[in-house]
Amino acid sequence: MATRDRVIHVTTDNYDRLLEEAGRRGVAPDQLADELLACELAPTPSDLNEILADLAEIRGRVHRPVDSVALVREGREELDQRGR
Repeated sequence: MATRDRVIHVTTDNYDRLLEEAGRRGVAPDQLADELLACELAPTPSDLNEILADLAEIRGRVHRPVDSVALVREGREELDQRGR
């Protein structure tokens, strides 16, 4: 994920709470602020349209239908073979 430095002004109390929570979680305050903003700010319709277009492009590159049951079976068989 690309990032770009930005300045956001918050109250002293909110900044202190951000520092405290970041310390509790063991992450940098910038990382926590980014996570909190991402959770609170919903994608816009244009963001969702772009995501759907990306998914359609990916789906168009798949040459065969995906059988999820077969994928799970193959995964289980592989895990069984590793366990031997």
